[in-house]
Amino acid sequence: MTDEAKTERQRVIGVFNRAAATYDRTGPRFFSHFGEHLVGVAQLTPGLRVLDIAAGRGAVLFPAASRVGSTGRAVGIDLSDDMVGETTKEVHDAGWENVEMHLMDAEHLRFPDGTFDRVLCGFSLWFFPHPDEALCEFLRVLTPGGRVCLTTWAQDCPALCFARQVLRPHLPAGTTGHLKQGTPQFDTPTQLQGALCEAGFNDVEVSVEDAEFTYVDEEEWWASLWAQGVRGQLERLTPLALEQLRADFRRELQAFRQPDGFHLVFRALVALGTKRL
Repeated sequence: MTDEAKTERQRVIGVFNRAAATYDRTGPRFFSHFGEHLVGVAQLTPGLRVLDIAAGRGAVLFPAASRVGSTGRAVGIDLSDDMVGETTKEVHDAGWENVEMHLMDAEHLRFPDGTFDRVLCGFSLWFFPHPDEALCEFLRVLTPGGRVCLTTWAQDCPALCFARQVLRPHLPAGTTGHLKQGTPQFDTPTQLQGALCEAGFNDVEVSVEDAEFTYVDEEEWWASLWAQGVRGQLERLTPLALEQLRADFRRELQAFRQPDGFHLVFRALVALGTKRL
């Protein structure tokens, strides 16, 4: 790994370490919503062995564990120490006996070939320095006939398009509204399907899932930005730029106001692929 890649990797880890305590715990829990949907698409049944890549705070891991039951196993990995720590605490506090969490790199999985029946990955693929290598690892640890199922944000996701439009003018020159720059975002069906096929998966299908979420006020929207990956962009801004951005969000959010709060639509791509028998 180059020095530049190592630096970027550490920056991403740092962002998610700082977001871990409130990740998917501030504002509408859209990661949990799409995690439940992902688990449904993956067709989990009792007794299956499941690996959740970049498990975060368990948005996919916990519903997967519920589906596979006491005879199955749900294993989560993440590269953020704090995410692993927070989720491990939840596992212990809730008394989950079929769940475990490990600090591990998605590009170098420490599992033998054919360990899992399903590999799941929610909204993380574009963060990996070498996503093609990660997908090959997903394939390697699957049993023949096993399935991968993952989500990414769609290029035309209304909520993210809105956030990037407001954020972009405040960013330092040469940066974008994405946490990680210069790599594919896997945000179109064609790009996502192509990546899975190139990694060796068969029968790849990509669907689109929309869901609307309500923020009770402008402050909940602002707080939620710090509890997800976009925090990495906010941390680039000066205090003055942050205050200007916050004011711009308050103003532009008014277009989404309804009697009970601000309604925004999130659009995800859901991909399913199979390892050849």
